[in-house]
Amino acid sequence: MKFICNGTQLSDALSKVTKALPIKKTIPILEGVKLSAYGNNLTLTATDTEFAIQKTINADVQIEGDALVPGKLFAEIVKRLDNEDQIEISYTDDQNIVIKYMDSITTIKAMKLQEYPPIQEFEYDVEFAMIQKDFKDMIIKTIFSAATDDVRPALKGCFLEIDGDEITCYALDGFRLAIVKKKLEMPVAKTAVIIPAKNLSEIYKLLEEDDQPVHISICQKRIAVDLKHTKIISNLLNEKYTNIKSTIPANYEMTVTVNKKMLEDCLNRVYVFSKYEKSNLIKLEIKGVKLNVSTTSEYGNINEYIAVLNDGRDIQILFNSKFILDCLKVIEDDYIKIKFTTPTSPSVIVPVEGDRYLYLILPLRNYSR
Repeated sequence: MKFICNGTQLSDALSKVTKALPIKKTIPILEGVKLSAYGNNLTLTATDTEFAIQKTINADVQIEGDALVPGKLFAEIVKRLDNEDQIEISYTDDQNIVIKYMDSITTIKAMKLQEYPPIQEFEYDVEFAMIQKDFKDMIIKTIFSAATDDVRPALKGCFLEIDGDEITCYALDGFRLAIVKKKLEMPVAKTAVIIPAKNLSEIYKLLEEDDQPVHISICQKRIAVDLKHTKIISNLLNEKYTNIKSTIPANYEMTVTVNKKMLEDCLNRVYVFSKYEKSNLIKLEIKGVKLNVSTTSEYGNINEYIAVLNDGRDIQILFNSKFILDCLKVIEDDYIKIKFTTPTSPSVIVPVEGDRYLYLILPLRNYSR
């Protein structure tokens, strides 16, 4: 194998594919990045067997072939050559990777290619396209609500449901729920899968904030996300997800409409005190057209008031301030609605019109310091 490529393009490709390298060094062969030089392209592949990233760049391929290089070491070397217009890389008979740049040469011992696990091909049952920025937006607005512990494995993923021309993403950790809906250009067969949140987070980083399409393919075990020159493949969680509908109240006793930025700014100030309190405890008290947000800690206390539109009775309820702030940070609307039932029942944040998103938060129970 022998090829010449641009240093910046190679460094950028390596920065993307190395995201799929395993965090824990348990199987040495998985620490490698596979180089495949064929035609006019160089394809780089990294995998931990559950998640894989492939990136293709242009290359002047002089001898076709494959090689396996120590991923992080190779990436560190190439990163320091990213200003080089041309880098020549070859795989020698003595199983070394030789990197030539300017008048210099670096040699790396290659890894055993025959031991590297192949990326299996699957027949996908559902295939569709959506705008990259829509997919990216849907991920960032839900993923923070996914669980991080191992108690309920299904909740460590995001539940993706497709029905006709609508795609919905759910994330739930037992204390809060995030739901975001997007429209697809073409109807798709009904399907539902659970994607590991940590893998979805890496997919998010590779998506662009533009109107270019991303092609998504789903089968029983895997999801593939194709960005033209970058392909991400993730195993799915073979678990049963929580019945979402049963967690959302059917009726609400009161609804307030509030300026989103005013509430967010208020909560950011209150959070300065609440972060020292158990569970970031804050109290929301609504009386008529006033919302009072307050907390008390060993360092002092704070009381803030915001004007609201109140459609219902008054209420006093306790929340984890961070849970509300996490939702407000990703909402772009000027005004939002917050719906309440009782001080011990879940409350939801929804848009003033439509059902593009829903954030459900469980209240906290009172306690003595």
